[in-house]
Amino acid sequence: MRKAIYVLGLVIWFVFPLQAANDAESTYKARCMKCHGANGDGKGHAEMKIKPADLRSDEVQKLSDEEIYKTIAYGVGHKEYAHAFLGRGLNGKQIADLVTYIRKFARHPKRDQ
Repeated sequence: MRKAIYVLGLVIWFVFPLQAANDAESTYKARCMKCHGANGDGKGHAEMKIKPADLRSDEVQKLSDEEIYKTIAYGVGHKEYAHAFLGRGLNGKQIADLVTYIRKFARHPKRDQ
C-alpha cells in the first residue's frame, strides 16, 4: 500500500508540471502567438498597425513575474492594445503559467566553445 502511494506521489510530482507546461503552450498558441509569433519575436502578424513586444528582448525579460502577469491580466503598460485577458476568458493560473512560458523565450548568450 505504501509503495502504491509513493508511486502515485511520484506520478503527480512529475505529471502535473508537464501538464501545466503543455497548457501554457496551448494557451500561448491560442491567445498570443498570432501577434507575438511562434518564437516570441513579435512578428506574428506582419500587417498589424501596432508592433507587438518581442518577448525574447531584455526589456521584457527584465520585468518581474508580477509585472508580466499584470501586463497580461490587466493590460498594465500597454499603450496601444490592452490585453486584460483576466476579463477575457483566462484565469489567474493560466496567466501565471503564461508568465513561466514566456520566460523560456529569454535570449541566452552564446557560450564559447
